Amino acid sequence: MSVLETPRIYIKGEVSWDPIVTNNYDTNYDENTGETKFPNVADRVKAFREQAIEQTQKGGNWNPHGTHRATFFNTSVCGFDLGAGAKTDDPFVTAGVDFTGMLVDLEPFGGFTSQLFFNAMRFGVEGGYSILARRTARMTARHINFARNSANKMIAGIASVVWQTSFAKADGLHIESFNSDALKTLAQVIESDDVLGLTIRINAYRTIYYNNPNLTNGSPDTRAAAQTLYAKLKGGGFQPNPARSLLVGVLGLWRKGEPAGEPGDRALVPVGQSPLGGAQVRLGKTEVTVDLSNSVPEIDKNLTKQDLGSLTLVEIDAASQEPTTLGSFGYDAYDRAAYESSAGLVTLPLATALQQTTTEKYLELRTAAGSPLLTEQVLRAIPVTPNVYLDEQQDLMAKFQVYSRGKIAETSVPVTLFKLDASGGQPDAGTKLTTDSHGVLTVPLTANAGSIYAYVPSLSESDQPTNGINPQLNTYMYVRVHPADEAIAQLPPTWDNVYAKVLANWNAMAPCMDNWLKLDDPHQVRTFTAILKLLTDPANFEDYRFMPVTRDMSPGQRALLYKFLDLTEVELDRTAAQAREPRMNFADLSRAMRRG
Repeated sequence: MSVLETPRIYIKGEVSWDPIVTNNYDTNYDENTGETKFPNVADRVKAFREQAIEQTQKGGNWNPHGTHRATFFNTSVCGFDLGAGAKTDDPFVTAGVDFTGMLVDLEPFGGFTSQLFFNAMRFGVEGGYSILARRTARMTARHINFARNSANKMIAGIASVVWQTSFAKADGLHIESFNSDALKTLAQVIESDDVLGLTIRINAYRTIYYNNPNLTNGSPDTRAAAQTLYAKLKGGGFQPNPARSLLVGVLGLWRKGEPAGEPGDRALVPVGQSPLGGAQVRLGKTEVTVDLSNSVPEIDKNLTKQDLGSLTLVEIDAASQEPTTLGSFGYDAYDRAAYESSAGLVTLPLATALQQTTTEKYLELRTAAGSPLLTEQVLRAIPVTPNVYLDEQQDLMAKFQVYSRGKIAETSVPVTLFKLDASGGQPDAGTKLTTDSHGVLTVPLTANAGSIYAYVPSLSESDQPTNGINPQLNTYMYVRVHPADEAIAQLPPTWDNVYAKVLANWNAMAPCMDNWLKLDDPHQVRTFTAILKLLTDPANFEDYRFMPVTRDMSPGQRALLYKFLDLTEVELDRTAAQAREPRMNFADLSRAMRRG
Protein backbone atom coordinates (compact mmCIF):
# COMPACT_ATOMS: atom_id res chain seq x y z
CA MET A 1 0.00 0.00 0.00
CA SER A 2 0.94 3.65 -0.43
CA VAL A 3 4.07 5.33 -1.73
CA LEU A 4 6.08 2.63 0.05
CA GLU A 5 5.17 0.06 -2.59
CA THR A 6 6.45 0.08 -6.15
CA PRO A 7 6.35 1.62 -8.67
CA ARG A 8 7.42 4.90 -7.14
CA ILE A 9 9.26 8.01 -8.29
CA TYR A 10 11.69 10.09 -6.23
CA ILE A 11 12.10 13.87 -6.33
CA LYS A 12 14.59 16.26 -4.75
CA GLY A 13 14.86 20.03 -4.65
CA GLU A 14 13.97 23.19 -2.76
CA VAL A 15 10.89 25.17 -1.82
CA SER A 16 10.46 28.84 -0.97
CA TRP A 17 8.01 29.91 1.74
CA ASP A 18 6.65 33.45 1.49
CA PRO A 19 3.92 33.79 4.13
CA ILE A 20 2.83 37.05 5.68
CA VAL A 21 3.83 36.42 9.29
CA THR A 22 2.31 39.59 10.76
CA ASN A 23 -0.75 37.56 11.76
CA ASN A 24 1.41 35.13 13.74
CA TYR A 25 1.23 37.46 16.75
CA ASP A 26 -1.74 38.05 19.03
CA THR A 27 -0.75 41.71 19.31
CA ASN A 28 -1.64 42.07 15.62
CA TYR A 29 -4.45 39.61 15.04
CA ASP A 30 -7.44 38.01 16.77
CA GLU A 31 -7.52 34.45 15.48
CA ASN A 32 -10.99 33.80 16.90
CA THR A 33 -12.69 36.67 15.10
CA GLY A 34 -10.27 36.86 12.16
CA GLU A 35 -9.84 40.59 12.73
CA THR A 36 -6.77 42.78 12.52
CA LYS A 37 -5.92 44.60 15.75
CA PHE A 38 -5.48 48.20 14.66
CA PRO A 39 -3.67 51.01 16.47
CA ASN A 40 -6.10 53.58 17.85
CA VAL A 41 -5.22 56.34 15.40
CA ALA A 42 -6.94 58.11 12.50
CA ASP A 43 -5.17 56.37 9.60
CA ARG A 44 -5.12 52.96 11.19
CA VAL A 45 -4.18 50.95 8.08
CA LYS A 46 -1.07 53.04 7.47
CA ALA A 47 -0.19 52.88 11.16
CA PHE A 48 -0.63 49.10 11.24
CA ARG A 49 1.63 48.62 8.22
CA GLU A 50 4.27 50.82 9.84
CA GLN A 51 3.91 48.88 13.07
CA ALA A 52 4.51 45.60 11.20
CA ILE A 53 7.70 47.04 9.71
CA GLU A 54 8.90 48.14 13.15
CA GLN A 55 8.38 44.58 14.37
CA THR A 56 11.07 43.32 12.01
CA GLN A 57 13.60 44.93 14.36
CA LYS A 58 12.09 44.09 17.72
CA GLY A 59 9.30 41.62 17.36
CA GLY A 60 10.40 38.75 15.15
CA ASN A 61 8.31 39.70 12.11
CA TRP A 62 10.58 38.43 9.33
CA ASN A 63 8.16 38.91 6.41
CA PRO A 64 5.50 41.65 6.61
CA HIS A 65 5.41 41.88 2.79
CA GLY A 66 4.85 38.19 2.09
CA THR A 67 2.51 36.78 -0.55
CA HIS A 68 1.78 33.37 1.05
CA ARG A 69 3.16 31.65 -2.04
CA ALA A 70 5.08 28.41 -1.67
CA THR A 71 7.01 27.52 -4.80
CA PHE A 72 9.23 24.59 -5.71
CA PHE A 73 12.50 25.52 -7.39
CA ASN A 74 15.57 23.53 -8.42
CA THR A 75 13.28 20.52 -8.00
CA SER A 76 13.36 17.52 -10.30
CA VAL A 77 12.84 13.79 -10.57
CA CYS A 78 15.98 12.12 -9.23
CA GLY A 79 15.16 8.43 -9.48
CA PHE A 80 12.57 5.67 -9.52
CA ASP A 81 11.96 2.16 -8.23
CA LEU A 82 9.99 -0.39 -10.22
CA GLY A 83 10.65 -3.18 -7.73
CA ALA A 84 14.32 -3.82 -8.37
CA GLY A 85 15.79 -1.01 -6.29
CA ALA A 86 16.40 2.68 -6.87
CA LYS A 87 17.56 3.51 -10.40
CA THR A 88 18.23 6.61 -12.48
CA ASP A 89 18.40 5.22 -16.04
CA ASP A 90 15.09 6.51 -17.38
CA PRO A 91 14.44 9.54 -19.60
CA PHE A 92 11.97 10.87 -17.01
CA VAL A 93 14.81 11.32 -14.50
CA THR A 94 15.89 15.00 -14.28
CA ALA A 95 12.41 16.16 -15.37
CA GLY A 96 11.43 19.30 -13.49
CA VAL A 97 8.69 19.41 -10.85
CA ASP A 98 6.38 22.43 -10.97
CA PHE A 99 4.35 23.38 -7.91
CA THR A 100 3.01 26.66 -6.55
CA GLY A 101 0.59 26.82 -3.65
CA MET A 102 -0.61 29.21 -0.98
CA LEU A 103 0.81 28.50 2.47
CA VAL A 104 -1.92 29.07 5.06
CA ASP A 105 -2.06 28.18 8.74
CA LEU A 106 -5.55 27.45 10.01
CA GLU A 107 -4.22 28.44 13.46
CA PRO A 108 -1.61 31.10 12.65
CA PHE A 109 0.02 31.46 16.09
CA GLY A 110 1.51 27.94 15.95
CA GLY A 111 2.93 25.39 13.54
CA PHE A 112 0.46 22.50 13.75
CA THR A 113 -1.95 23.48 10.95
CA SER A 114 0.08 24.43 7.88
CA GLN A 115 -1.51 23.61 4.54
CA LEU A 116 -0.95 24.37 0.88
CA PHE A 117 -3.88 25.42 -1.31
CA PHE A 118 -3.09 24.76 -4.98
CA ASN A 119 -4.72 23.83 -8.27
CA ALA A 120 -2.32 21.39 -9.91
CA MET A 121 1.14 19.86 -9.75
CA ARG A 122 3.19 18.87 -12.78
CA PHE A 123 6.11 16.49 -13.05
CA GLY A 124 7.91 17.09 -16.34
CA VAL A 125 6.81 19.48 -19.06
CA GLU A 126 3.69 19.76 -21.17
CA GLY A 127 4.19 17.94 -24.45
CA GLY A 128 6.98 15.75 -23.05
CA TYR A 129 7.41 13.09 -20.40
CA SER A 130 5.02 14.28 -17.74
CA ILE A 131 2.47 13.69 -15.02
CA LEU A 132 -0.23 16.32 -14.65
CA ALA A 133 -1.86 15.94 -11.24
CA ARG A 134 -4.90 18.13 -10.64
CA ARG A 135 -5.87 18.87 -7.06
CA THR A 136 -8.18 16.52 -5.22
CA ALA A 137 -7.43 17.98 -1.79
CA ARG A 138 -5.11 20.59 -0.33
CA MET A 139 -1.65 19.46 0.81
CA THR A 140 -1.36 19.08 4.58
CA ALA A 141 1.61 19.25 6.96
CA ARG A 142 1.80 16.73 9.78
CA HIS A 143 4.39 14.82 11.86
CA ILE A 144 6.51 17.87 12.75
CA ASN A 145 9.93 16.75 13.99
CA PHE A 146 11.14 19.52 16.30
CA ALA A 147 14.52 17.80 16.80
CA ARG A 148 15.56 17.30 13.18
CA ASN A 149 18.65 19.55 13.16
CA SER A 150 19.78 21.15 16.41
CA ALA A 151 22.63 22.88 14.55
CA ASN A 152 20.14 24.97 12.56
CA LYS A 153 18.64 26.95 15.44
CA MET A 154 16.90 29.62 13.43
CA ILE A 155 13.11 29.89 13.87
CA ALA A 156 11.75 26.70 12.23
CA GLY A 157 15.19 25.67 10.98
CA ILE A 158 15.52 22.96 13.62
CA ALA A 159 12.43 21.14 12.36
CA SER A 160 11.25 19.01 9.47
CA VAL A 161 7.72 18.15 8.43
CA VAL A 162 5.84 15.65 6.29
CA TRP A 163 3.64 17.12 3.55
CA GLN A 164 1.16 14.89 1.75
CA THR A 165 -1.73 15.01 -0.69
CA SER A 166 -3.28 12.61 -3.16
CA PHE A 167 -4.55 12.98 -6.73
CA ALA A 168 -7.60 11.02 -7.86
CA LYS A 169 -7.76 9.52 -11.33
CA ALA A 170 -11.29 10.91 -11.51
CA ASP A 171 -9.98 14.47 -11.16
CA GLY A 172 -8.00 14.43 -14.38
CA LEU A 173 -4.73 12.73 -13.47
CA HIS A 174 -2.82 12.38 -16.74
CA ILE A 175 0.45 10.60 -17.59
CA GLU A 176 2.41 11.06 -20.84
CA SER A 177 4.80 8.09 -20.92
CA PHE A 178 6.42 8.06 -24.39
CA ASN A 179 9.37 5.64 -23.99
CA SER A 180 9.79 6.06 -20.23
CA ASP A 181 9.54 2.66 -18.54
CA ALA A 182 9.00 4.35 -15.18
CA LEU A 183 5.98 6.25 -16.47
CA LYS A 184 4.65 3.32 -18.50
CA THR A 185 4.69 1.11 -15.43
CA LEU A 186 3.05 3.75 -13.28
CA ALA A 187 0.35 4.40 -15.89
CA GLN A 188 -0.37 0.69 -16.18
CA VAL A 189 -0.60 0.01 -12.44
CA ILE A 190 -2.95 2.91 -11.68
CA GLU A 191 -5.53 1.39 -14.03
CA SER A 192 -6.32 -1.13 -11.30
CA ASP A 193 -9.74 -0.66 -9.69
CA ASP A 194 -8.04 -0.79 -6.28
CA VAL A 195 -5.92 2.27 -7.10
CA LEU A 196 -7.60 5.64 -6.62
CA GLY A 197 -4.70 7.63 -8.08
CA LEU A 198 -1.33 8.89 -6.89
CA THR A 199 0.00 10.17 -3.58
CA ILE A 200 2.89 12.60 -3.15
CA ARG A 201 4.71 12.56 0.19
CA ILE A 202 7.31 15.26 0.76
CA ASN A 203 9.71 15.98 3.58
CA ALA A 204 10.74 19.63 3.95
CA TYR A 205 13.80 20.33 6.10
CA ARG A 206 16.79 22.65 6.61
CA THR A 207 14.77 25.87 6.50
CA ILE A 208 16.83 29.06 6.26
CA TYR A 209 15.88 32.71 6.62
CA TYR A 210 17.18 35.98 5.16
CA ASN A 211 18.87 33.84 2.49
CA ASN A 212 21.62 32.92 4.96
CA PRO A 213 22.10 29.34 6.24
CA ASN A 214 24.50 30.47 8.97
CA LEU A 215 22.08 32.54 11.05
CA THR A 216 20.92 31.53 14.52
CA ASN A 217 18.23 32.98 16.76
CA GLY A 218 19.29 36.24 18.40
CA SER A 219 22.81 36.33 16.95
CA PRO A 220 24.46 39.60 15.85
CA ASP A 221 24.32 38.41 12.23
CA THR A 222 20.60 37.75 12.54
CA ARG A 223 20.00 41.19 14.01
CA ALA A 224 22.01 42.68 11.15
CA ALA A 225 19.92 40.78 8.59
CA ALA A 226 16.73 42.05 10.23
CA GLN A 227 18.10 45.58 10.15
CA THR A 228 18.86 45.25 6.42
CA LEU A 229 15.28 44.11 5.79
CA TYR A 230 13.99 46.99 7.91
CA ALA A 231 15.96 49.49 5.83
CA LYS A 232 14.54 48.04 2.61
CA LEU A 233 10.99 48.21 3.94
CA LYS A 234 11.43 51.78 5.14
CA GLY A 235 12.85 52.68 1.75
CA GLY A 236 9.53 51.84 0.12
CA GLY A 237 8.40 49.44 -2.54
CA PHE A 238 7.48 45.80 -2.20
CA GLN A 239 10.01 43.82 -0.13
CA PRO A 240 9.10 40.13 0.33
CA ASN A 241 11.56 38.06 2.36
CA PRO A 242 10.82 34.35 1.79
CA ALA A 243 12.39 31.50 3.71
CA ARG A 244 13.45 28.37 1.88
CA SER A 245 13.85 24.69 2.62
CA LEU A 246 15.30 21.59 1.06
CA LEU A 247 12.91 18.82 0.13
CA VAL A 248 12.84 15.18 -0.84
CA GLY A 249 9.73 13.35 -1.91
CA VAL A 250 8.21 10.19 -3.28
CA LEU A 251 5.30 9.81 -5.70
CA GLY A 252 3.46 6.51 -5.63
CA LEU A 253 0.15 4.72 -5.54
CA TRP A 254 -2.94 5.86 -3.64
CA ARG A 255 -5.03 2.79 -2.92
CA LYS A 256 -8.58 2.51 -1.65
CA GLY A 257 -8.82 2.96 2.09
CA GLU A 258 -5.60 4.95 2.40
CA PRO A 259 -5.68 8.45 3.90
CA ALA A 260 -5.16 11.20 1.35
CA GLY A 261 -3.50 13.81 3.54
CA GLU A 262 -1.05 12.01 5.82
CA PRO A 263 0.77 8.69 6.03
CA GLY A 264 -1.40 5.69 6.87
CA ASP A 265 1.28 3.00 6.81
CA ARG A 266 2.40 1.08 9.89
CA ALA A 267 3.60 3.83 12.21
CA LEU A 268 6.73 3.70 14.34
CA VAL A 269 7.04 6.35 17.06
CA PRO A 270 10.07 7.38 19.15
CA VAL A 271 10.91 5.47 22.33
CA GLY A 272 12.15 7.41 25.36
CA GLN A 273 15.04 9.70 24.44
CA SER A 274 15.51 8.28 20.96
CA PRO A 275 17.14 10.78 18.58
CA LEU A 276 14.93 9.56 15.74
CA GLY A 277 11.70 11.04 14.54
CA GLY A 278 8.84 8.73 13.64
CA ALA A 279 8.85 6.43 10.63
CA GLN A 280 6.41 4.47 8.48
CA VAL A 281 6.78 0.85 7.39
CA ARG A 282 5.25 -1.31 4.69
CA LEU A 283 5.64 -5.04 5.13
CA GLY A 284 5.28 -6.63 1.71
CA LYS A 285 5.33 -10.23 0.57
CA THR A 286 9.03 -10.34 -0.25
CA GLU A 287 10.41 -7.07 1.12
CA VAL A 288 9.94 -4.46 3.80
CA THR A 289 10.24 -0.72 3.19
CA VAL A 290 11.02 1.77 5.95
CA ASP A 291 10.31 5.48 5.44
CA LEU A 292 12.98 7.42 7.34
CA SER A 293 12.33 10.69 5.50
CA ASN A 294 11.40 12.49 8.73
CA SER A 295 13.50 10.43 11.12
CA VAL A 296 17.28 10.57 11.16
CA PRO A 297 18.61 13.94 12.39
CA GLU A 298 21.32 16.01 10.78
CA ILE A 299 24.10 16.97 13.18
CA ASP A 300 25.61 20.02 11.50
CA LYS A 301 25.10 22.75 8.92
CA ASN A 302 26.54 20.43 6.25
CA LEU A 303 23.55 18.11 6.78
CA THR A 304 25.63 15.16 7.91
CA LYS A 305 23.25 12.46 9.11
CA GLN A 306 23.76 11.13 12.63
CA ASP A 307 25.55 7.77 12.49
CA LEU A 308 23.64 5.34 14.68
CA GLY A 309 25.46 2.34 13.30
CA SER A 310 23.63 -0.69 12.00
CA LEU A 311 19.87 -0.60 12.58
CA THR A 312 17.61 -3.63 12.76
CA LEU A 313 13.89 -3.92 12.13
CA VAL A 314 12.27 -6.62 14.23
CA GLU A 315 8.76 -7.88 14.79
CA ILE A 316 7.78 -8.87 18.30
CA ASP A 317 5.24 -11.35 19.51
CA ALA A 318 3.09 -9.43 21.98
CA ALA A 319 2.60 -12.47 24.24
CA SER A 320 6.12 -13.87 24.44
CA GLN A 321 7.99 -10.63 23.62
CA GLU A 322 10.24 -12.72 21.40
CA PRO A 323 11.73 -10.66 18.54
CA THR A 324 12.24 -11.88 15.00
CA THR A 325 14.68 -9.98 12.81
CA LEU A 326 13.18 -8.79 9.54
CA GLY A 327 16.30 -7.06 8.25
CA SER A 328 19.25 -4.84 9.08
CA PHE A 329 20.93 -1.95 7.32
CA GLY A 330 24.04 0.13 7.86
CA TYR A 331 24.79 3.84 7.88
CA ASP A 332 25.29 3.85 4.11
CA ALA A 333 21.54 3.19 3.74
CA TYR A 334 20.53 6.32 5.67
CA ASP A 335 23.42 8.78 5.25
CA ARG A 336 22.95 12.07 3.41
CA ALA A 337 23.63 10.63 -0.05
CA ALA A 338 21.17 7.78 0.43
CA TYR A 339 18.59 10.13 1.91
CA GLU A 340 18.70 12.53 -1.02
CA SER A 341 18.67 9.83 -3.69
CA SER A 342 15.68 7.85 -2.39
CA ALA A 343 13.80 10.30 -0.13
CA GLY A 344 14.80 8.45 3.03
CA LEU A 345 13.24 5.14 1.98
CA VAL A 346 15.13 1.96 2.88
CA THR A 347 14.01 -1.32 1.31
CA LEU A 348 15.13 -4.68 2.69
CA PRO A 349 14.50 -8.17 1.27
CA LEU A 350 12.64 -10.60 3.48
CA ALA A 351 14.12 -14.05 3.91
CA THR A 352 11.90 -16.79 2.50
CA ALA A 353 11.11 -18.04 5.99
CA LEU A 354 9.76 -14.59 6.91
CA GLN A 355 7.57 -14.00 3.90
CA GLN A 356 4.52 -15.48 5.62
CA THR A 357 5.03 -13.40 8.76
CA THR A 358 1.88 -12.56 10.70
CA THR A 359 0.59 -9.03 11.03
CA GLU A 360 -0.48 -9.75 14.62
CA LYS A 361 2.98 -8.85 15.84
CA TYR A 362 4.32 -5.33 16.33
CA LEU A 363 7.44 -3.75 14.87
CA GLU A 364 10.47 -2.08 16.42
CA LEU A 365 13.56 -0.43 15.00
CA ARG A 366 16.58 -1.21 17.17
CA THR A 367 20.26 -0.41 17.46
CA ALA A 368 22.86 -3.10 16.91
CA ALA A 369 22.94 -3.52 20.70
CA GLY A 370 19.22 -4.25 20.75
CA SER A 371 18.03 -0.96 22.23
CA PRO A 372 14.69 0.17 20.79
CA LEU A 373 14.67 3.49 18.93
CA LEU A 374 11.17 3.31 17.46
CA THR A 375 8.21 1.11 18.33
CA GLU A 376 4.98 0.50 16.50
CA GLN A 377 1.83 2.37 17.41
CA VAL A 378 -0.51 -0.40 16.34
CA LEU A 379 -3.73 1.65 16.30
CA ARG A 380 -4.01 5.13 14.83
CA ALA A 381 -7.10 7.24 14.17
CA ILE A 382 -6.49 9.54 11.20
CA PRO A 383 -8.86 12.42 10.39
CA VAL A 384 -10.49 12.26 6.98
CA THR A 385 -10.20 16.07 6.81
CA PRO A 386 -7.20 17.22 8.88
CA ASN A 387 -8.10 20.93 8.96
CA VAL A 388 -11.79 21.87 9.06
CA TYR A 389 -13.33 25.31 8.49
CA LEU A 390 -16.88 26.06 9.61
CA ASP A 391 -19.15 29.07 9.79
CA GLU A 392 -20.97 29.85 13.02
CA GLN A 393 -24.16 27.74 13.37
CA GLN A 394 -22.95 25.33 10.68
CA ASP A 395 -23.15 21.61 11.47
CA LEU A 396 -20.75 18.98 10.16
CA MET A 397 -20.15 15.29 10.76
CA ALA A 398 -16.37 14.96 10.98
CA LYS A 399 -14.78 11.53 10.68
CA PHE A 400 -11.68 9.72 11.89
CA GLN A 401 -10.63 6.41 10.36
CA VAL A 402 -8.93 3.93 12.69
CA TYR A 403 -6.07 1.93 11.17
CA SER A 404 -4.63 -1.22 12.69
CA ARG A 405 -1.09 -1.99 11.59
CA GLY A 406 -1.57 0.21 8.54
CA LYS A 407 -4.90 -1.28 7.44
CA ILE A 408 -8.48 -0.15 8.04
CA ALA A 409 -9.78 -1.59 11.30
CA GLU A 410 -12.55 -4.08 10.54
CA THR A 411 -14.12 -4.01 13.99
CA SER A 412 -15.46 -1.52 16.51
CA VAL A 413 -12.69 0.25 18.39
CA PRO A 414 -12.98 2.25 21.65
CA VAL A 415 -11.57 5.77 21.32
CA THR A 416 -11.11 8.56 23.84
CA LEU A 417 -11.50 11.89 22.08
CA PHE A 418 -9.79 14.89 23.66
CA LYS A 419 -10.61 18.50 22.85
CA LEU A 420 -7.72 20.97 23.10
CA ASP A 421 -7.40 24.73 22.79
CA ALA A 422 -6.05 26.59 19.77
CA SER A 423 -2.44 26.12 20.86
CA GLY A 424 -2.85 22.36 20.96
CA GLY A 425 -2.69 22.40 24.75
CA GLN A 426 -5.09 22.35 27.69
CA PRO A 427 -6.79 19.02 26.91
CA ASP A 428 -10.16 18.35 28.47
CA ALA A 429 -10.94 15.14 30.37
CA GLY A 430 -11.75 13.31 27.15
CA THR A 431 -14.93 11.69 25.89
CA LYS A 432 -15.18 7.91 25.54
CA LEU A 433 -16.59 6.91 22.16
CA THR A 434 -16.70 3.86 19.91
CA THR A 435 -16.20 3.57 16.17
CA ASP A 436 -18.55 1.71 13.86
CA SER A 437 -17.72 -1.82 12.74
CA HIS A 438 -15.33 -0.47 10.10
CA GLY A 439 -13.26 1.65 12.46
CA VAL A 440 -14.94 4.95 11.53
CA LEU A 441 -15.43 7.44 14.35
CA THR A 442 -18.03 10.09 13.55
CA VAL A 443 -17.86 13.34 15.51
CA PRO A 444 -20.74 15.83 15.20
CA LEU A 445 -19.45 19.40 15.05
CA THR A 446 -21.71 22.34 15.86
CA ALA A 447 -20.07 25.69 15.30
CA ASN A 448 -20.88 28.28 17.93
CA ALA A 449 -18.92 31.53 18.30
CA GLY A 450 -15.74 32.24 16.35
CA SER A 451 -13.04 29.96 17.72
CA ILE A 452 -10.23 27.53 16.99
CA TYR A 453 -9.75 24.18 18.70
CA ALA A 454 -8.30 20.73 18.12
CA TYR A 455 -9.40 17.12 18.56
CA VAL A 456 -6.93 14.36 19.44
CA PRO A 457 -8.11 10.72 19.35
CA SER A 458 -6.45 8.40 21.84
CA LEU A 459 -6.47 4.62 21.54
CA SER A 460 -4.33 3.77 24.57
CA GLU A 461 -2.91 5.34 27.70
CA SER A 462 0.41 5.86 25.92
CA ASP A 463 -0.95 8.30 23.32
CA GLN A 464 -3.06 10.58 25.50
CA PRO A 465 -2.20 14.28 24.91
CA THR A 466 -1.47 15.02 28.57
CA ASN A 467 1.09 17.68 27.67
CA GLY A 468 -0.68 18.81 24.52
CA ILE A 469 -0.27 17.65 20.95
CA ASN A 470 2.92 15.69 20.31
CA PRO A 471 3.05 15.60 16.50
CA GLN A 472 5.41 12.61 16.58
CA LEU A 473 2.85 10.62 18.53
CA ASN A 474 -0.62 12.11 18.10
CA THR A 475 -2.90 12.39 15.13
CA TYR A 476 -5.20 15.39 15.31
CA MET A 477 -7.85 17.46 13.59
CA TYR A 478 -8.12 21.24 13.88
CA VAL A 479 -11.37 23.18 13.57
CA ARG A 480 -11.72 26.89 12.82
CA VAL A 481 -15.11 28.53 13.24
CA HIS A 482 -15.76 31.83 11.47
CA PRO A 483 -18.06 34.13 13.46
CA ALA A 484 -21.39 34.84 11.78
CA ASP A 485 -20.95 38.63 12.10
CA GLU A 486 -24.67 39.16 11.52
CA ALA A 487 -24.42 42.75 12.74
CA ILE A 488 -21.90 43.48 9.98
CA ALA A 489 -24.20 41.91 7.39
CA GLN A 490 -26.99 44.29 8.42
CA LEU A 491 -24.95 47.48 8.03
CA PRO A 492 -25.82 49.85 5.18
CA PRO A 493 -23.58 48.90 2.23
CA THR A 494 -21.67 52.17 2.14
CA TRP A 495 -18.05 52.35 1.15
CA ASP A 496 -17.11 53.51 4.64
CA ASN A 497 -18.74 50.46 6.21
CA VAL A 498 -17.33 48.00 3.68
CA TYR A 499 -13.82 49.35 4.02
CA ALA A 500 -13.86 49.64 7.82
CA LYS A 501 -15.50 46.28 8.53
CA VAL A 502 -14.16 44.15 5.68
CA LEU A 503 -11.41 45.37 3.39
CA ALA A 504 -9.28 47.30 5.87
CA ASN A 505 -8.46 44.02 7.63
CA TRP A 506 -6.60 42.68 4.61
CA ASN A 507 -5.40 46.01 3.31
CA ALA A 508 -3.49 46.38 6.57
CA MET A 509 -2.31 42.80 6.88
CA ALA A 510 -1.40 42.19 3.22
CA PRO A 511 0.53 45.06 1.58
CA CYS A 512 1.21 42.66 -1.29
CA MET A 513 -2.36 43.35 -2.48
CA ASP A 514 -1.21 46.80 -3.62
CA ASN A 515 0.47 45.08 -6.58
CA TRP A 516 -2.89 43.89 -7.88
CA LEU A 517 -5.77 45.83 -6.36
CA LYS A 518 -5.95 48.93 -4.18
CA LEU A 519 -8.29 47.78 -1.46
CA ASP A 520 -8.78 51.36 -0.26
CA ASP A 521 -10.03 52.53 -3.67
CA PRO A 522 -13.82 52.06 -4.05
CA HIS A 523 -13.69 52.57 -7.81
CA GLN A 524 -11.06 49.85 -8.29
CA VAL A 525 -12.88 47.51 -5.96
CA ARG A 526 -16.17 47.89 -7.86
CA THR A 527 -14.38 47.57 -11.20
CA PHE A 528 -13.24 44.11 -10.10
CA THR A 529 -16.71 43.06 -8.92
CA ALA A 530 -16.96 39.91 -11.04
CA ILE A 531 -13.57 38.52 -10.13
CA LEU A 532 -13.89 39.52 -6.46
CA LYS A 533 -17.17 37.65 -6.18
CA LEU A 534 -15.64 34.66 -7.94
CA LEU A 535 -12.55 34.53 -5.75
CA THR A 536 -14.42 35.05 -2.47
CA ASP A 537 -17.18 32.57 -3.28
CA PRO A 538 -17.14 29.77 -0.64
CA ALA A 539 -17.58 27.30 -3.51
CA ASN A 540 -14.01 28.17 -4.53
CA PHE A 541 -12.54 27.79 -1.04
CA GLU A 542 -9.94 25.22 -2.16
CA ASP A 543 -8.77 27.28 -5.13
CA TYR A 544 -5.23 28.62 -5.21
CA ARG A 545 -6.54 32.14 -5.88
CA PHE A 546 -9.26 32.22 -3.20
CA MET A 547 -9.54 35.51 -1.28
CA PRO A 548 -8.65 36.33 1.33
CA VAL A 549 -5.81 33.84 1.13
CA THR A 550 -5.96 33.40 4.92
CA ARG A 551 -9.51 32.03 4.62
CA ASP A 552 -10.77 34.17 7.51
CA MET A 553 -13.65 36.16 5.96
CA SER A 554 -16.87 35.74 7.93
CA PRO A 555 -20.31 35.25 6.33
CA GLY A 556 -21.36 38.68 7.58
CA GLN A 557 -18.35 40.37 6.02
CA ARG A 558 -18.98 38.59 2.72
CA ALA A 559 -22.65 39.59 2.76
CA LEU A 560 -21.83 43.27 3.31
CA LEU A 561 -19.16 43.23 0.59
CA TYR A 562 -21.53 41.61 -1.92
CA LYS A 563 -24.31 44.10 -1.16
CA PHE A 564 -21.86 46.91 -1.89
CA LEU A 565 -20.62 45.29 -5.10
CA ASP A 566 -24.19 44.70 -6.29
CA LEU A 567 -25.28 48.34 -5.95
CA THR A 568 -25.95 50.30 -9.12
CA GLU A 569 -24.25 53.68 -9.35
CA VAL A 570 -27.54 55.41 -8.53
CA GLU A 571 -28.07 53.17 -5.49
CA LEU A 572 -24.48 53.76 -4.43
CA ASP A 573 -24.94 57.53 -4.53
CA ARG A 574 -28.22 57.28 -2.64
CA THR A 575 -26.69 55.02 0.02
CA ALA A 576 -23.76 57.37 0.47
CA ALA A 577 -26.09 60.37 0.79
CA GLN A 578 -28.23 58.59 3.37
CA ALA A 579 -25.14 57.71 5.34
CA ARG A 580 -24.13 61.38 5.45
CA GLU A 581 -27.48 62.41 6.91
CA PRO A 582 -27.42 62.27 10.72
CA ARG A 583 -29.63 59.46 11.99
CA MET A 584 -31.84 60.53 14.91
CA ASN A 585 -33.53 58.36 17.48
CA PHE A 586 -37.16 58.85 18.49
CA ALA A 587 -36.26 61.04 21.47
CA ASP A 588 -34.27 63.35 19.20
CA LEU A 589 -37.13 63.45 16.69
CA SER A 590 -39.58 64.38 19.46
CA ARG A 591 -37.45 67.28 20.60
CA ALA A 592 -36.88 68.42 17.04
CA MET A 593 -40.62 68.97 16.75
CA ARG A 594 -40.29 71.75 19.34
CA ARG A 595 -36.87 73.20 18.65
CA GLY A 596 -36.69 73.41 14.88
